[in-house]
Order: sequence, then structure tokens, then C-alpha cells
Amino acid sequence: MQNRARSYRRVLTAMLVMAVSGMCCAQTGTSEAWATNGSKRMEYQQAKALEPTTKTSARITLDPTQTFQTIDGFGWMLNQGSAKLLMQLPSDKRRATLEELFGADGLRASMVRVAIGACDLSESDYTYADSKDETLSNFAIAQQDLSTVVPVLQEILVINPKVKVLACSWTAPTWMKTGAAWYNNYVDGTLKTEYYNLYAEYFVKYVEAMAGWGIPVWGISVQNEPLNGHNDPSMTWTKETMYKFIAGSLGPKLRDSGHSDIRIIAYDHNCDVTDFPIYVAKSKYVYGTAFHLYAGDISALSTVYNSTGKPVLFTEQYTGKDGDFGGDLNWHTQNVVLGSLNNMSTTALEWNLCSDPNYNIHTSGGCTTCKGALTINGTNVSSRNVSYYIIGHVSRVVDPGAVRIYSSTTASNLNYAAFRNPDGSYGVIVFNDLGQARNVAIALPDANGQNVYATHSLPTYGVLSVRIQPAPQTALGQTSVAAPVAKRIVGGQLLLDCDGKTYNVLGQIIQ
Repeated sequence: MQNRARSYRRVLTAMLVMAVSGMCCAQTGTSEAWATNGSKRMEYQQAKALEPTTKTSARITLDPTQTFQTIDGFGWMLNQGSAKLLMQLPSDKRRATLEELFGADGLRASMVRVAIGACDLSESDYTYADSKDETLSNFAIAQQDLSTVVPVLQEILVINPKVKVLACSWTAPTWMKTGAAWYNNYVDGTLKTEYYNLYAEYFVKYVEAMAGWGIPVWGISVQNEPLNGHNDPSMTWTKETMYKFIAGSLGPKLRDSGHSDIRIIAYDHNCDVTDFPIYVAKSKYVYGTAFHLYAGDISALSTVYNSTGKPVLFTEQYTGKDGDFGGDLNWHTQNVVLGSLNNMSTTALEWNLCSDPNYNIHTSGGCTTCKGALTINGTNVSSRNVSYYIIGHVSRVVDPGAVRIYSSTTASNLNYAAFRNPDGSYGVIVFNDLGQARNVAIALPDANGQNVYATHSLPTYGVLSVRIQPAPQTALGQTSVAAPVAKRIVGGQLLLDCDGKTYNVLGQIIQ
């Protein structure tokens, strides 16, 4: 009789384990989230199982069957001033900082914008062929960059070899220009037509020189802000001259030198002008057009995309020394990040990665108020600023190669975008434009076509990033076991633990 009773208990236990395991099989994945507002800083909300129902009224529903653009990446401008500040850090601190920004366990930033020669946040004006030589035999990456930008890029690529490098020119060598008058001719002016082919060769030499340092260039932006002749340095273009340069010189030079894989980016200026990018994008050599938002409306990206059918990129927006953290977080998240992405952008990049406590480094005529994502004071990172969180919230949950998917809500005061990552996970960024905190439930279909929900806390006037990992699928399309079942005896009663819940012998949840 005792053996028979023990056998019965074993069978009952086995049946219970199987029953609860079946319940765990019904779990359809997990989600985790991060939240930032005026008082929170990337506050982590622990991973938890997706639920089959929700009582939360603020819901965002994902539809993975409707897809839009593919994402290229997110990050900041690594100008020479930023790189010099990073090089001031002891090597172990610098490596830890770059791991935090670009590593798999950090913000997972995936794109870096750099200058071809000096930009306005470099320590001085320079190009890579400052003395006149119409053979460009004197071309060389300037020492200012060899000691700063190049080693920092090399470190980043060790941490994450998939980081994309987008290189942008602020000016041609001054001897190739006409009409420049300020700061030793580095400011303003236009490229002389007789130097179109030679300047195209200058870009080719840059690509090959960087490759020699182990840095593959993903894309070239022909000119930063071609309609702005006041940056130090700068150079202006019309839509006609930029088209002629790309179609007749740069595109063929890259093709003929074996670099047709280098993406040519045109325009790279404000959203108040659309005819320029549309005109230049007609060239077969143009990959896409790039935008800033110091003027105009972010919807310009959709206007240009719909007219050209080519990628649009958001490549620069600065945060200033007098900005309010909450206000900047609000505006940049809703415009630079969500605004650009919902208007077909494949990138979202902020301006300078680093500044010092006095908003240096910059050229003589450069920006004196630009606040970096990081403040570096001597040999220490003294603060992480709003730009760190603006980009971090999207880069942490949306991977390169992700596809934006359709999402909808009936709730008010929510701004959001949703993506399916290459690994099958989902990334959702939500902004709460409401003066009170609330929960938000993100609904997505499981393997059986039934909605399951990821519910997280959305702070007042804050941004929430959610990464959702659906349960793995079997060959038959059924959800696999999401969590192990643990047995224990409490007060003589058999209890089973699974996915954070406790079941009794009847399979009822008791806590």
C-alpha cells in the first residue's frame, strides 16, 4: 500500500509538473524597459513575462505585417575636439566609457559621424592637403586627427566592429576655393569648377587612408550645411553645383577606384528646404539625403522620401549649455528621434559627443555653447548630459537592420515608434506628453495570433524604451517552454514555481 501511495504521489506530481509546464509554455516571452524624465535617468524596469490580458487603458498595438524603412544606426558626432577630450582619459577609463556608449551591455550606439578635416568643434582649422599640390601627393590625415579621432575610432571598432562611420566634409582645401574671406579662407567660399575632379580624388584618398588605419568608411556626406557660409570652417553649394559634382566627379571617381560601396549622402542641412535634396537625389550615385532641424519641420523628411524614394537620414542636432534637461529631452525625443523615425529616417544622430565644463573644444569661430553627451573634466567623465539619454533610449532597444513596423493607439498624449530587430525582438520608444505618470501596455501577436502585453511604467513627461523578446518558436510554430518549473514543499503542500508565479496541486496561482 505504501509503495502504491508513493507511486500515486509521483504520478500526481508528474502530472502537476506537466500541467504547470504547459502553462509556462503558454508564456509568450519577456520585456524589459528603461525610463528617463526630468528626475529619472535611464531607470531600469526589470524583465517580466508578457501577459495574455491587461487592465491598462493606454495601449500601443504593434502590427509586424506592415513595415517601413530599415534602420542604419544611432549615435553622435565624434568631432576632433570630442576625441581629444576622450584621449585625455586614462586608457582604462576611456575603454570603459566607450564600452558604455557602444558596447553590447551599454547604450549600443551604432553610428559615428566624423569630419573629413576640421569641423567647428576642432581645436583649429585644417584640411588634409593644406598646401597647394594639384597632384594631391601631399594628402595625409592631419596629425590633429591621427592623435585623436583615429585611435578613438579604432577603439570603438574593437568594441563593436559593426559601428558605421559616416564622414562629412566642412570645407575643401582653401586653395581649391573661391570667394572665401574669413579665418584664412576656411570660412565660406565655393569649390572652383576646375577642381571638381581633384576634390573627388581627395575623397577617394580619404577613404583609402582611413581603411589603412583599419577604419572602414560607411558613407560620405559631401558637405555639412551647404547653405550656411558662417561655420568655421564651411563651404557653400547650390543644388546645381552639388549635383554636378556628385554626378560628374565624385560618383564616377568612387566607382572607378573600386569604392562604389561607399554611400554618397547629399544636402545635410535644415528641414526648411526640400527642393535642394530632391534635386540632388536625382543622381544615380546618391544613396540618400541628410537633415538637421535648426529650421523647418521634421515632416520634410517624408516629403523628400516620397519624392525621391531614397533613404533620408537625420544627422545632427545640438543641445546647448543653457538648455533644461527635461525640456531638451522632450523636444529632441519627439522631433530628432521619434519625429525623424516616423518620417522615414534611417538614422538619428545628435551633435558633439563630448565637451569640457567650459563647452570647449572649438575653432576660433566655432560653437561656444555646444554641450556634449558627456562632459569630460580633465581625466574624468564628470557628467552624462541630456544627449546621452536622447540617443541611448533608441540605440538601446533598436538595432541596426531593424525594420520600423506599424503601431497604433487610442490613447492621447503618446508619441511612439516601434521596430522589429534582426534577432526577432521588438524595440518600442514611447514619450509621455502628459503631466502625470501612467502605465502603458504594448500589445503584439503571439504565435497563435492572440495579443500578449508588455506593461511598463511611463513617467511624467518622460521617455520609455522597451525591448520585447517573444518566446522562441518550435519548427511547428508553437511557443517553446519559456521558463523552468521548480518544485518545493511548504507546510506539507507541494508547490510549483514558474515564471515568477506559484501554483498549487490544482494548478491554481496562489501568489
